[in-house]
Amino acid sequence: MPRRNCLCLLFSALALIGSMADRAWAADNAALIGVWQEVSNYLSPEALLTFKDLPEAKPGAEQRERAFCAAVVQLDQQPLSETRLDEVEARLEALLVANQRDAIDSAARYLLGRIAQIYRVEPDVAKAAGYYRDLVERAGPGHWVDLARVKLAVLDLYALPEANPAERIARAEALIPGTTDPLAVRDLHRLVGRAMMFYNWPPAQALSHLLAADAIGGLTGTLGADQLVQIGELAWDTGDAALAKNYYDRLREEFPRDPRIFLMEQRLAGNPVPERSPRFHGR
Repeated sequence: MPRRNCLCLLFSALALIGSMADRAWAADNAALIGVWQEVSNYLSPEALLTFKDLPEAKPGAEQRERAFCAAVVQLDQQPLSETRLDEVEARLEALLVANQRDAIDSAARYLLGRIAQIYRVEPDVAKAAGYYRDLVERAGPGHWVDLARVKLAVLDLYALPEANPAERIARAEALIPGTTDPLAVRDLHRLVGRAMMFYNWPPAQALSHLLAADAIGGLTGTLGADQLVQIGELAWDTGDAALAKNYYDRLREEFPRDPRIFLMEQRLAGNPVPERSPRFHGR
C-alpha cells in the first residue's frame, strides 16, 4: 500500500493523541501515546513492537482505545493483504457493536469507509458511502463527520450510481450546510465547483462555489495555483474581466513561475489565445 494512501492513519493517530491529552488517565498511557506517535511518524514496525509490549489495558475507555489502536497498527503494516484487511475490518466492526457513538466509534466508521473505498483491490464504493452516510446522519457536528462529508461528496459526484449530473451535484451541495470545520466547508465548495466544470454546467454556478472556497483560503502549492487559474478563467467566461484580472494578478504575485501566467497576460492584452470549446463550460 503506497504511503500516500495511509494519510488517514496519520490523521487518526494525531487526532487520538490530541484527544488523550484531555483525559485524566492520559499519564498512565504514555506507552500507548508512544505507539500513536510512531504510527504518525511512519514507523510502522516499531509501532507494532511497542504495542505488543504494552501492559494489559484497563476495562472501559482505555481498553476501547487500545482495540482501535490495534486495528490501526495492523492496517499500517506492509505488505497489506486482503486477509489482513479482513482482520482489520473485523476489529473495527467489533468496536461498533457497543454503539457508544463516541470518538472511537466515529473514527472506526470512517476508517471502515476508507478501507472499502481505497484499500481493497476491488473498491466497494457503495459500502464506503454507507459508512460515511452513517456518520453524516448522526445528530450534531464532529471531526469525523466533517471528514466523512467530504469523502461522501466525492463518491456522490463521481462514483455512486445517480440519475444524472444534476442529482449528483444536488447531493453534494446538500452536504455543505451543517459542516463545521472551515477547511471541510472549503473542500466541499471546491468539489462541487469542479464537478460543475466537469459536467459542463454554466460557469457562473461553478464560479460561486470556487469563490466561496477561496474566501476560506488555506490552499498552497499546485492546488492553490490551480484554483486561482480556475476562478480567473470562469470569471472571464462570465464576462467579469475585472474579477478575472484580479485573480490573474494574484497568480502572478503568489506563483510567479507558473507557466500559465503568459496565457493570462496575453488574454488581458487582447491578443488571440485558445478559448474553451462551446460544448464545454469547464477549464
